Amino acid sequence: MRTPRQQIMDRLRQESMTALELSQALRLPEKDVYRHLAHVQKTIAGRRGKLTVTPSSCRACGYTFTDRRRLTRPGRCPRCRESRIDHPVFRIAPY
Repeated sequence: MRTPRQQIMDRLRQESMTALELSQALRLPEKDVYRHLAHVQKTIAGRRGKLTVTPSSCRACGYTFTDRRRLTRPGRCPRCRESRIDHPVFRIAPY
């Protein structure tokens, strides 16, 4: 039996996914997926890999959250104050 973190790493090596997609695929709460992703990021860095993150963007004005360090989805856009924000997309880059 593989741990949730191992399952997340397996999925992200195969394809790009959002935390919402991971939570649905692995039947975990989305909040738990974000917590696991922080640990996965550290584990992958120790193995000379990289967790690539396609940043969130605002659906209303197109603002992209390129400087954001947190892995979670932002609540509001700083430019237009809308809350319609796309989820960040994660992938583990090949070694």
